[in-house]
Amino acid sequence: MKTVFTPSRALEWHCAWTAFAVSAVLFFPGSTFSTSPSFAEFERVMSESSWATLIMIVALIRFAALIVNGHYHRTPIARALTAAAGAGLWAYLAVLFYQPELGGLSTGVGVYAVLALSDCFYACRAGLDAMIARNIFSDSRRT
Repeated sequence: MKTVFTPSRALEWHCAWTAFAVSAVLFFPGSTFSTSPSFAEFERVMSESSWATLIMIVALIRFAALIVNGHYHRTPIARALTAAAGAGLWAYLAVLFYQPELGGLSTGVGVYAVLALSDCFYACRAGLDAMIARNIFSDSRRT
């Protein structure tokens, strides 16, 4: 029986849980967006509840991909797609937090940029896992 060694997916889980936590905070009563001028750009794009819903959807789909991973040979592709979605989400949030009129850089820019880079790395790693799984599956069908 052939197996594939893949390093820990702890950072993938971390990024999914971070999205879940950000969404949960936005769902709490009160307006997070009105507490800081850093969120002004967010509100121009869409409402706080819409952001909460969008981010929660990304988190839940990500959880599903990570839970199902390994049960079917095609699941690394789901991980790659959800990591890419996470990277896009984090990068967009980093851009929205960059506000030159408020001094430019903030911790939001730095933290979300690091999360975006982490998810880019994991999208590539999951893509590699998908190729390895495809090769193993192809080899096992031939024998």
